[in-house]
Amino acid sequence: MNVTDSANLQTSALLRTITDIESEPPVDLWSRIEAAHGTRVRRRRLRRFVAGGVFSAALVGAVALGGLRLPSGMPSGGASIDWQARAQALELQLQALERDHGAVGRTVARYDAGPAATELADIDRRLQAAYEHGKYTNELVPLWKRRSELLDTLIAARKEGLTLTSI
Repeated sequence: MNVTDSANLQTSALLRTITDIESEPPVDLWSRIEAAHGTRVRRRRLRRFVAGGVFSAALVGAVALGGLRLPSGMPSGGASIDWQARAQALELQLQALERDHGAVGRTVARYDAGPAATELADIDRRLQAAYEHGKYTNELVPLWKRRSELLDTLIAARKEGLTLTSI
C-alpha cells in the first residue's frame, strides 16, 4: 500500500465517524433563537417609537414657531384687524349710502369730498404701485389702515350731510 492509499483510508474512516455521530443541536438553541428574535423586534419597535416621538416634537415645535413668526405684511394674532377687508367693507357701505341718497354711478374716488377724496386717490395710487412692484412688507398695512380711516370719515360725513374741507 502506498502513502496516498493510506491517507485516503484514514480520510474515509474519519468521514465515517463524523457521519456516524448524530449532530443534534443544543437543547437551548431554539430558546436562544426566539430570545434573539424577540430582542430584535423590541429594538425595532423602540426605534420606531423614538423616531415618532422626535418627529412629533419637531412638528409641534415647527407649528409653535410658525405661529409666532408670520410673514411680514400679514396680520398676527386673532385680535388684529384685517385693514384691507375693513376698507373694502367700508367702501361698499359708502357706495350703498350714495345709492340711497341719489348719487348712483359715482365711486369713492369721484365723490367730491375735498381733501379726503384727494388723499384717498393718493393712497389708492400708492397701494397699486406697491402691489405692482411686489412690495408685500409692512408698507401695505399702514396704507390699508389709512384708507379704512378715510372711508370711515367719508361715511360719517355722508351720513351727517357735511362737506369736508381742509383748514
